[in-house]
Amino acid sequence: MQVWSRDLVVRPLAVVVALLSAAVAHAQAAHHVAAFQGSVLAHTPAQQPEVPELTRRSVVAANRALAAVPSRVGAAWSGSLKTAPNPWPALFEQSRGSMALVDRLLALEASAKRSANDPLTRVRRPMSYAQIDPTQLDRDALKLQRNRDAYALARADVNQAAYLRQYGVELAVVVAWRDDPVLLARAVAMLDAFADHRPLQRSGYTLTADDLTMPAGGDGVWLATAWGISGIVEMLDVLGDRVPAPIREKLNLLLREEVLRMCEDWADRRPWFVRVHTPVSNQWLEPSLALVQACLHLKDPQLAPCYDLGVENIAQTLAALGSDGAFLEGFSYANQSAGPLFDAVRAVRANGDSRLDRFAYLDHAWEWFAHMNLGAGVLVHTYDSRMMVRPDWARSAPTPSEASVYLSSSTPTALQTARFLLPDADASITGVRYAFALDASGGAGPMPLPTFASFPSQGQVVWRTAWEAPATAAPKEMSIVIRAGAAGENHVQRDNGQVTVMNGRRFVLMESGTPDYGATGYEDRYAGAAGHSVMQVSPVQPASLPTPCTMTVRSLDASGGALGMDLSSASRLARSSTRDVSWNAAGRIVIEDAVTFGAAIDAGTEVYRFHVGSDDAVSISGSGRSWNVHWRGATMALRADRAVKIAQQSWPDAIRAPFRHRVITISVAAQGDGLKLDTTVQVDRAVVD
Repeated sequence: MQVWSRDLVVRPLAVVVALLSAAVAHAQAAHHVAAFQGSVLAHTPAQQPEVPELTRRSVVAANRALAAVPSRVGAAWSGSLKTAPNPWPALFEQSRGSMALVDRLLALEASAKRSANDPLTRVRRPMSYAQIDPTQLDRDALKLQRNRDAYALARADVNQAAYLRQYGVELAVVVAWRDDPVLLARAVAMLDAFADHRPLQRSGYTLTADDLTMPAGGDGVWLATAWGISGIVEMLDVLGDRVPAPIREKLNLLLREEVLRMCEDWADRRPWFVRVHTPVSNQWLEPSLALVQACLHLKDPQLAPCYDLGVENIAQTLAALGSDGAFLEGFSYANQSAGPLFDAVRAVRANGDSRLDRFAYLDHAWEWFAHMNLGAGVLVHTYDSRMMVRPDWARSAPTPSEASVYLSSSTPTALQTARFLLPDADASITGVRYAFALDASGGAGPMPLPTFASFPSQGQVVWRTAWEAPATAAPKEMSIVIRAGAAGENHVQRDNGQVTVMNGRRFVLMESGTPDYGATGYEDRYAGAAGHSVMQVSPVQPASLPTPCTMTVRSLDASGGALGMDLSSASRLARSSTRDVSWNAAGRIVIEDAVTFGAAIDAGTEVYRFHVGSDDAVSISGSGRSWNVHWRGATMALRADRAVKIAQQSWPDAIRAPFRHRVITISVAAQGDGLKLDTTVQVDRAVVD
């Protein structure tokens, strides 16, 4: 089982940032264009324009960018700009008389005191490679020579911004609660250090290889912009006048500069994600959230067009996401971005702006988050998510994004669902808010959601025999996930047609999971078709290319389900390729495959494969058109319309120890055009460990 630290999941630092490298590099290679010219603010405060000039240029750039918005979500904002009320005084008051709630705040205080002992190099900007704090050095920089320094410094900006957003805000809340002068001095020192981060994101984050060159004007705003603004604004809003006026003024000027950078970068289409217009990407979304956050904090009505640009960008993301609540980058990236998204939506609503309320995604995201939980803490693995098993600290507590999504829903059953699945809370800012909300909502109740769900925007069905909390000591539920794939996705793998089955703690049918992007054989053994239980002939490449396939759900209820998929587009050679799947609560799963190619394929060609949850060799018997396979907890009967050969091999996986499992391969015995294969899997429901 993978081990995930809280830091990686709560506020992704170097590891999650490294996950984005492949997407950035791929987008650069696929969409390389001539370097953009544009005005770029200098890096030293003495060279910055005064506030009126910053404001004028920001508004001009925002209006240029708004002119390119495909479809406006509403009329331009003409009201005031204001921050949402500070929720912490009410929460501190709520804790009075409740030792359980006080304990939550004390846990937060203990965490803040631990981080207060970290060296200030975690927030002081390094100006050379040698000055980068070792904990904030992106390991991918070690592979570079010519671009090493620029890349490492840009990624250090991201890691420092993430550190401020997590530990700085945590510290500010504790100071507001306890008025501890030592912790206040530390918080002020962190903010003072960040006043010198100009710009928050230095260029170089896209220089993932030495043969890449920087376009004129740089590669634009990115995650350090987003997370730096978030950390600064949230700390200032919580601490208020405790921060000396000169530091507040410097930081407010920095925020204005960053507003200008974001507006100009969108107007000039400088960042890759703006140039190729990918609003579903977290790299588009998070700077847009920060633009709204900065404008609301500054409260300058002249910045209304800049605020509008942020709202319109968020609206484009919400329009691209599923109306069924699915996040089109999978659980890992939802875990990074959905929480800030819902926080921003709450802030927009608190400003009296209802333009984002029209999007159905906001109403159903909590349902998708709930259905991503399978038995034994396993998460639905689609896309290239590296969070496939909940870390130990999140078995009974939600991650911050999960908590924020549940807290943001106006549906009473959302919090009831959250309490059933995740009745505890971690010692984080959002965890404290979550614990207080559970305390105010009353006692536990039954799980209100049905045991099944279809998410058409992902071409995905999730079904289970019963709901069990991730922390259940002896899980017995059987769960099934089936995925076809849809257009407009990011971070995909070639998993079109994947059928995953779990029984208790055991995988029955599975796939290979997602290791580090740089792992040996990543494309061939994990991301590609070979890493999945799907048709194997001439799969579309690269595996990261979205490939929509039709899924038709014929029946779906508590007793089981049936569906069909047209998977032809996932193969470059297949003339037709279909997979029908039916199942019931007794553990019988029937998979009916049929593929034709329009030309003969050679004898010995592997057409299908099944990854099975056994690290021991499976038992194979039969011949010709009829074969049987047995392993602990399951039997598989394979019936073909022509002679096939069944074999097995050991395969690496990135999901659970021992990190290897068996793959059953189905090859044609003689030359021919296509294959029909009916596979019946019978799960022994009693074998759950």
